[in-house]
Amino acid sequence: MQNLEHNLKEIIDIVGTDNLIKDKESLSFYSTDVFEVAREQAVAIVRPTNANELIQVTQTCIKNEVPIIVRGGGASYTGGYLPVVKNTLIIDTQNLKAIEINEEDMYVTVEPGVTWLELYETLKPLGLRTPFWGPFSGKVATVGGTMSFHALSHGTNNAVSADSLSSLQVVLGNGDVIETGSQGKGSQTSRFFRYYGPDIGGFFLGDSGALGVKTKISLKLKKFPEGFAACSFGFPDFEHLFQAMRDVAKLGVVSDNHGLDPRKQKTAIMEMENTNPLAAAKSVYLSSRNPIDGLMQLLKMGIAGRSFLKKAAFSGHFTTEGINAKEAKIKLAEVRKIAQQFGKEVANSIPIYLHASPFMELTPILGPNGERWKPTHSVLPFSRVLKHDQDFESLMEEYRPKMEEYGVTMNRMFSFIESNAFLYEPTFLWKDQQLIYHKKMYPLDLNDVPVHDANPVGLELVHEIKDRIEKMSVANGAIHFQIGKDYPYLKNRTEATRQLLISLKQQFDPKNLINPGSLGFDKH
Repeated sequence: MQNLEHNLKEIIDIVGTDNLIKDKESLSFYSTDVFEVAREQAVAIVRPTNANELIQVTQTCIKNEVPIIVRGGGASYTGGYLPVVKNTLIIDTQNLKAIEINEEDMYVTVEPGVTWLELYETLKPLGLRTPFWGPFSGKVATVGGTMSFHALSHGTNNAVSADSLSSLQVVLGNGDVIETGSQGKGSQTSRFFRYYGPDIGGFFLGDSGALGVKTKISLKLKKFPEGFAACSFGFPDFEHLFQAMRDVAKLGVVSDNHGLDPRKQKTAIMEMENTNPLAAAKSVYLSSRNPIDGLMQLLKMGIAGRSFLKKAAFSGHFTTEGINAKEAKIKLAEVRKIAQQFGKEVANSIPIYLHASPFMELTPILGPNGERWKPTHSVLPFSRVLKHDQDFESLMEEYRPKMEEYGVTMNRMFSFIESNAFLYEPTFLWKDQQLIYHKKMYPLDLNDVPVHDANPVGLELVHEIKDRIEKMSVANGAIHFQIGKDYPYLKNRTEATRQLLISLKQQFDPKNLINPGSLGFDKH
């Protein structure tokens, strides 16, 4: 405790009293994520205002042996930033907003608290974009958090977050500050390229913040594509949807894609309709190539209305990009050739809307009827997907009576990743009381959202089914993004790999002070 008090005094000297938060409500909020409340509450929250302060705060905590966790936008649902040991200090990166653009060498360097929306809006007027340019939650999701947990959603040719990296600056658990990639010790070096010798930067991608504290992140830049095209198809069942998505993936021409089951597509349509219609129309119009194209898109969406997917059990949505509209349409024609073998084309209202408004509000943290929300996912090779789906359907049939009794439902979203992987993402919705997280993070008026009583049996059932899905995923050879403290990682590696990872953790963080418990490492 003496170390802790001394540490907090030193931190105040670095960031000032206003940027050290210790009130009860804030500590409770920061110790809660989308899904659950931490077993150990954070002892304080610190908000550095620049990368140098972040380095100093990290080094001070390491010197005084105070555990730290770095928090980004707070959209985690896998316990990534939740404390598991006493006296943990959470570093909130919300004030770390510096963006430095190098147009000539085509890279951008950001502090970890920059959101993907902020980066997108800074780069777009320059006609630039990063290869991966953000998840759906990019209004709040930060570049630092995404690099620590891996993400997909929006990317050139279906890129994932790691594909954008050129260089990192990282504070290790012994206090050392390292540079990765092309950045060296001389002033003539820079952060323009990822690969120089061993890919050291790769150690810290998807590490759930367990191997070091990212203080600067450099990302590659590309020209913003002028051409855009989109199509949507309805499918009678999951097998037809999957076959279409699998074969389209192998073309390597799609930028964004997602599939929806019947429940999920109903929710997606409701979210579109609940958006302010004038604001939605303005977004679609402004994102179009020219005024005539904008009017045509609005007309098509108006004609389609809400009935365009009524006869489809599942739907798939695909977008392509190009130097110009002609290239994007040529690519889309190839997508259509495949998709029409398995389904029927419908109005492309959903991908057009998402293109116009790529970063959604965090309204999905509560269901359409005020339910609690918890996604879980698996990333599978194509050869295991249909078996995984059959196992999931069998599991749902087994639990259907209990789910109906305790108000638990599920929907699913799907996406292919590059040309050889498939994301299968079921999401739990269940009637339960809101957490402080929802009260602080929900972007709309909570007075308009139905409330529910505490449902401990329903929550226990969610945990039980989630554990079954996790075992099913392991049996089907799946992997996961956003590992945090939820998905199994370390225990499912080969023994030699596990020992290598443990030795790296011990080398990088000898006193286990940086996000203890993440990735499956021991919390002590």
